[in-house]
Amino acid sequence: MKNLEQIRAQAALQPAQTLDRSAISKLPGMILTNGLLAAAAFCNAEGGGDNRSHLKNAMLAVKDHLKERKIISNASDIKGMIQDLAGKDALNLQRATQEALAFLAYLKRFAKKD
Repeated sequence: MKNLEQIRAQAALQPAQTLDRSAISKLPGMILTNGLLAAAAFCNAEGGGDNRSHLKNAMLAVKDHLKERKIISNASDIKGMIQDLAGKDALNLQRATQEALAFLAYLKRFAKKD
């Protein structure tokens, strides 16, 4: 039986290989300042700078992890994750936020440095 740290680390290894560490480093601060839903909406928005694709891919990895942990359901993209979490109570959103932050710590550590 694996513990949560092992599950998070294993889930972060593969998606981190194609992500830029400097882009991922911005996500925890965005989540803490604006909330998970607002940060996800920002990552999903069109346009942006050079790091926008890395931010979006990192948020997709977060979505996949939350789905695997059964914190969200039936979300095929970031918009689906936002809709799923917006329809749940505050406790579920808080749980998703904490899990996303813990997962991002591993994703950032395993990402390549550009």
